[in-house]
Amino acid sequence: MYRIGIDLGSSFTKGVLVKDRNEVVDYFVTRTGFDFAKASRKVIDHFSSQHEIQFPIYTCGYGREKLDADTVSNSEIIALAKAVFDIYQKPCTVIDIGGQDTKFIKINELGQVDKFKMNRKCAAGTGSFLEEIAFRLDISALEFNQFAEQATEEIRINSFCTVFAVSEIIGKISNGSNMPGIVLGIYNSIIERSFEMALVEDFLVLTGGIPDNHPMIVKLFQKRIANCLTPEKSQFLAAIGCVLLNNKPN
Repeated sequence: MYRIGIDLGSSFTKGVLVKDRNEVVDYFVTRTGFDFAKASRKVIDHFSSQHEIQFPIYTCGYGREKLDADTVSNSEIIALAKAVFDIYQKPCTVIDIGGQDTKFIKINELGQVDKFKMNRKCAAGTGSFLEEIAFRLDISALEFNQFAEQATEEIRINSFCTVFAVSEIIGKISNGSNMPGIVLGIYNSIIERSFEMALVEDFLVLTGGIPDNHPMIVKLFQKRIANCLTPEKSQFLAAIGCVLLNNKPN
């Protein structure tokens, strides 16, 4: 029997398949769209097509209470903290960069959430910010990284608003600014928005879809904070934490 953890995010729904001793054996991600129940059903169907699933399903995220299956819902903050502490076993600060928000989480020596903060309502500095720019410029995540790696100088992006930032970027391109420098400026603007939320005083753990899909942004964080790591497949950590919170190894 396998257990499933699902993180129903605003942009993407992430699922993990977990076997005995909390070993994750498979991952699945799909766009959430407007129907949380449909997105979760895609995850469940993907895993149950080849494995016998144990109910209830463990969930967190924006749509955690919208499912049409037997579920146990959890706070995504607590679930993420549980998974991160399970990996590192020490106090740390987590910056989670997701589709619609950036979260700052302070975890103490017991693995508990001491402090929590979320970015302002504006999407600047989130995955949606990058997605909108990528769509307008027709650039993939891989191309973003390649451009940033090529940059010899940063072209700063000053706009906080996503809409204004896109206009600013297009204007810079029209005036002859080079793409590598612009992309480096975009990445650094995300980092600056993250550090505006709170002071990082200890070990920093980066999580979420942005660190997973934009490894260059992790390198840029590490230039500012040497004691900084990101776990593999970090966008799935909250889903994993859901299972960890509700299960003990057999």
